[in-house]
Amino acid sequence: MHRFLLLSFLVFFLFSTHGQAQDVTTIRVEPTQTFQTLEGFGASGAWWSQIIGGWSDATRQRVIDLLFDPTLGIGLTMYRYNVGGGEQGLIDPWRNTETFDVAPGDYDWSRDANAMWVLRAARDAGVTDVIIFANSAPGRMTISGRAAGNPGGDSNLLPDMHDDFAQYLVDIARHLIEDENIPVRWISPINEPQWDWQPSKGQEGTHYVGAEIMSVLHTLQTAIDDSGLDLAISAIEAGEWGTASVYAQLILPDEALAAELPHFAVHSYWSEASDKLRFVSFMQNHYPDLPLWMSEWTEMQQGRDYGMDSALIMANTIHDDLTLGGVTSWQYWIAVSKYNFRDGLIYAPEYGESLIETKRLWAFGNYSRFVRPGAVRVQLDLDSEVVRASGYLDPATGAVTVVVINNSAQTETISLEGLDQPNVSAFETSDEHNLASVYNGAPSASYQLTPHSVTTFVFSEGT
Repeated sequence: MHRFLLLSFLVFFLFSTHGQAQDVTTIRVEPTQTFQTLEGFGASGAWWSQIIGGWSDATRQRVIDLLFDPTLGIGLTMYRYNVGGGEQGLIDPWRNTETFDVAPGDYDWSRDANAMWVLRAARDAGVTDVIIFANSAPGRMTISGRAAGNPGGDSNLLPDMHDDFAQYLVDIARHLIEDENIPVRWISPINEPQWDWQPSKGQEGTHYVGAEIMSVLHTLQTAIDDSGLDLAISAIEAGEWGTASVYAQLILPDEALAAELPHFAVHSYWSEASDKLRFVSFMQNHYPDLPLWMSEWTEMQQGRDYGMDSALIMANTIHDDLTLGGVTSWQYWIAVSKYNFRDGLIYAPEYGESLIETKRLWAFGNYSRFVRPGAVRVQLDLDSEVVRASGYLDPATGAVTVVVINNSAQTETISLEGLDQPNVSAFETSDEHNLASVYNGAPSASYQLTPHSVTTFVFSEGT
C-alpha cells in the first residue's frame, strides 16, 4: 500500500507543478474557433504488403495490430492499396508487383494474394476508408511495355489506352467493393506525374504531361459515372507543395471535373513551411472550398533511425500540414521498411521474420489514435520557440484533444487553458515511452513535458 501511494505521488509530481519558480508556456484553447474537419490518418501498403502478407499468422497479424488497432497500435483508419502494374523486372523483389490484369476485361483475382491478405486484415482491424492507387498501368497499356516507366523518362501510358486504364481501375474497385467487402472510397490513377519515371528509378511510375492528366481524369470520371459505384477520384498526388499550384491551375479551372473532385492531394516531400503557406494562399484565393489532403510523406534521408530524432521531424511535419496546410487527411508512405532509410514506421528484414518498432510509429499514434475521423481542429494560442501544439474537438462527445510537441532537450512546463472538462488523460511518446499513459485524473494547473517528446492530452467528461 505504501509503495502504491509513493508511486502515485511520484507520477503526480512528475506531471504537475504547484507554484514552482519556472517558466510556463501557456497554451490557450479556443474550442469555438474551428477549422477543418479531419477525415482520418493512414498509410500506404506499397513495397511491403506483398511480402509481409505471406508471413506467419502471428507476425503478420502483429503488423496489422500495430498499424490499425486503436488499442494495441496506432489506430489508422485509412489505407492506400497499391494496384500493381505487374512489374517483375526490378532488382528489388520488394518493389515488384502483381497485376490482376490478364487481358482487356479479364482478371485473375487470385493474384496479389499476400497484399490482399493485408487489405482484408486492415479492414477487419478498423480501416473504414481505402484508396486504391496506381503508380502505373499494366505493361500491356504502356509505351515501354513495362510498369517501371519509359527508359527516357517521358510519358508512358499509350494514347489509345486511356479508356482501358480507366475501366481497369473501376473493375478492380468493383471487385474489391462487391466481392471482398473492402470499403474503397477513392481511386488515385496518377502518382507524382512531374518526375521522369524510368526503370533506373527502381520502382513503378509514370510521367504525365498536362493533356494526358486531363484525359486520364476525365476518362476515369466517365467510367466511375457509368459504373454506378459510390467512388470519387483522388488527385493529383503532386510530389511537393512548392509546385502543386501548377496542377491545381491545370485541373481545377475545368468546372465539370472540379465539381467531382472531393479534395486536392499533395505530398510533403522536399517542402518547407513557406511552400505550404504559399500554396494554401493560392488555394484560398481561388478554390477556398476544396479540401486538401497530404497523401504521402516519409523523411528523405539515408540511414535508419529508430528514435525520437526522426519521430520529431515527422511530428513537426504533421503539425505543419494540419495547422498551416489545413489538410483533412494525413497519410504516411511506406509503413514497413527493410531499407537503410528513415522511412518505415516499422522495420523488417529482407529475409526472415522479425519486427522493430520505431518512435515514428508511436509519435504518429499521438495523432491517429486520438484525433479520429470527424474531429474538428480548433484554435490554439501559444508563444514558444520549442513547444508546438494543435487542438481537436470531437463534436459527438465534446472531448478536446491537444497534441503537444516538445522539441527541446529540456523539460518544458505548460499550462492548458480554456477547457472545462473534468478529466484529462495524457499519453507520451519519448525516449522512455511508446504512447504510454502517463496521467489520468483531474486537470492540473500545469504539466511537465519530457525532453524531445510528443504528448497527447485528452480532456473529457469521462473518468
